[in-house]
Amino acid sequence: MRRADGRRVWWAAVVGLGLLLGSGEASAQACKAPRVGVTTTLGMKYCSDPAFDDAIAKNVQRIRQDIRAQRQAGKLTVYVSTPISPRGGGHVETNVAIAASVKARLEKEYGGVLWAMNPALYDLPDVGGTSAGGGEYMVMWTAVAAGEDGSGKDFDMIHFTGPTDMRAFFGCGKEDVGGCLGRWLESRAAADAKFRQEIADDAAKRQAFIRYYALRASAAYSTGAHDEWNIFVKLNRKRPLGEQVAIWFDGRPASPAEMEVEVSPGYEVR
Repeated sequence: MRRADGRRVWWAAVVGLGLLLGSGEASAQACKAPRVGVTTTLGMKYCSDPAFDDAIAKNVQRIRQDIRAQRQAGKLTVYVSTPISPRGGGHVETNVAIAASVKARLEKEYGGVLWAMNPALYDLPDVGGTSAGGGEYMVMWTAVAAGEDGSGKDFDMIHFTGPTDMRAFFGCGKEDVGGCLGRWLESRAAADAKFRQEIADDAAKRQAFIRYYALRASAAYSTGAHDEWNIFVKLNRKRPLGEQVAIWFDGRPASPAEMEVEVSPGYEVR
């Protein structure tokens, strides 16, 4: 089997393992107070705290203004989905840096005709001393992705960050990935006392870091990215062939089958 074919089969397997065809109405009991069920324009429901409604609305308008400015400048617009949370052994600060590197690489790769939107730059503010959770963020990002008319016309492509994207950040190739990550970790620890204390000098966290970035460094393992995948699948089902939002994973375009298959939900309540 050729290497490219192997990658296609691997990603198809990831999609297949996450397949969830069932849908249904989320009950009010599914959300724990103060969060309540919020149904978006795409019919996807999330548990969101009403205290964040104003902050979400303001951020949505801010992001739409940024997108509009790029559109008016003649840019193609890309939604970049990169895992940020520490789930599974990831490191937030490292993931934020990876998200920025993927944005920069895409904009360089397409030679200035493209603007890559990095969601990590649009944090919601704390409200009443409480930080926003996944539900609040997905209410916001569903509104952004769908756009004002619910058709997703603000984006030309969504790029899901994968293992190749993350390895490029660490300077790792296809050989000795573990050794490469270990050397990066030691270099970072030498320059960052906080990182050394929290990750490098903690045997369990060090192992989890290496395991995550060697084996799981991908939007495929992100709760929010699962919802983002389903958002764009739903949007593409509403759009005519030839006008669908391009879906890319790990630097390659998804196949027609992948583009129309939903995966298991992340924060969405079904």
